[in-house]
Amino acid sequence: MSKKDENIIFSNSHNRIVSKQGSYRVKLETTRKTILKHYLRDTFTTLVDAKWRWSILLFVSGFLLTWITFAIIYLALARSHGDLENEDEEVCVENVYDFTSALLFSVETQHTIGYGFRHVTTACPHAVLVVFVQFILGIGVQCLTAAIVFSKLIRSKRRGDSVVFSQKACLAVVDGQWRLMVRVADFRKSKLVGVKAKGILIKRSVVNNKHHLEQTFIDFVSEGGSDTLTLLWPAVIYHTINKDSPFWPPLTLRRLGGYSEIVVSLDGVIESTSRVVQTRTSYIPEEIHYGYKFQNICPQITEEGKYQCSYFEINTVSPVVTPQLRKRISVTSVSSKESMY
Repeated sequence: MSKKDENIIFSNSHNRIVSKQGSYRVKLETTRKTILKHYLRDTFTTLVDAKWRWSILLFVSGFLLTWITFAIIYLALARSHGDLENEDEEVCVENVYDFTSALLFSVETQHTIGYGFRHVTTACPHAVLVVFVQFILGIGVQCLTAAIVFSKLIRSKRRGDSVVFSQKACLAVVDGQWRLMVRVADFRKSKLVGVKAKGILIKRSVVNNKHHLEQTFIDFVSEGGSDTLTLLWPAVIYHTINKDSPFWPPLTLRRLGGYSEIVVSLDGVIESTSRVVQTRTSYIPEEIHYGYKFQNICPQITEEGKYQCSYFEINTVSPVVTPQLRKRISVTSVSSKESMY
C-alpha cells in the first residue's frame, strides 16, 4: 500500500453536495409557475436575496415609473381641462404645458422639493386628489427601496467569508480517543459570539441503478470539550468516534468508500449587529487524512508585550501513530529481523 493510500481513508469522489466555499450544489426541478408562486409569496425576502444589480434596477425603476406615470396623468388632466389651448383661464396646474414640465412637477410633488412657479390650483379638485395619491405612493416607494437596501447592507452573508476552515480534515487517536478533527479560524478582530459547530455525514449508495443519499448528524466540540467555541485564535474542533458515532468502528472506515461526504458548519452571532451567521464547508474522501493531527497554534508574546498568532499554519499537520499503524510497524520490524538471519 502506498503512502498516499495510508493517509486517505476513502477513495476519490468529486460529487460534492456542498462546495468548499459553502454553497449548496442541489438544484430543485419544478415548473416556472410553481417557482414564481413561492417567490411572490415572500416578495421582500426575494428582493433582499436578489443580486445588487437587480436591487439597483428596482431602486431606479421604482422612482422613474412613479415620476413618469404621474407626469402623464398631470399632462392628461391639463389637456382635458384645456389648459394647453386656453392660457387666459385658470388652469389645473400652473406652468405645466408639455411632458417635460409635467415630469418636473411630478418629481417636485413626490419629493416635496418646492414647487416654485408650478403648483396645483383649486380649479381641478381631481388634480388635488392625484397629488395626495402620489405623495402617499411616493412615501411607500421610498420606504420599500430604503428597507431593501438597508437589509442588504446589514446582511451577515459576507461575514462568514472571514471564517476559514482548514483545507484538510484529520482522523487519528488523540488522548486515547479516535477523533475526526477540523481547524477553523476567524480573521476579524470582532469575533463571533456563541459559535457552535455541527456536522452531517452524507452517505451515497446505489440501489436499482438509482442514487440514494442518507444524512446522519454528528456533533463537534472544541478542544476543551465544550459545544461552544471561542475563536480567539485558530481552534480545532473534533468529533469523538465511539460506539454511538456513525464512523464506528474506526478501523473499518474504508468500507464507506468514495460515497461519503462530511459537511461541517458553524453558527454564530455577529457582535456588532446581533445577527446570526452561518458558514460551512465539506470534506470529501481525499481531503480526510488518516493518522494525522493538526499542530498546536499557540499565540506567542512579542517584544511589545502583545500576543501574536500565525494564521499561515492553519493547515499544518503532524503524524500520529495510531493502533493500526503501530501494528503495521511491529510486523515490519519482525520481517526485517527475520531477513537478517
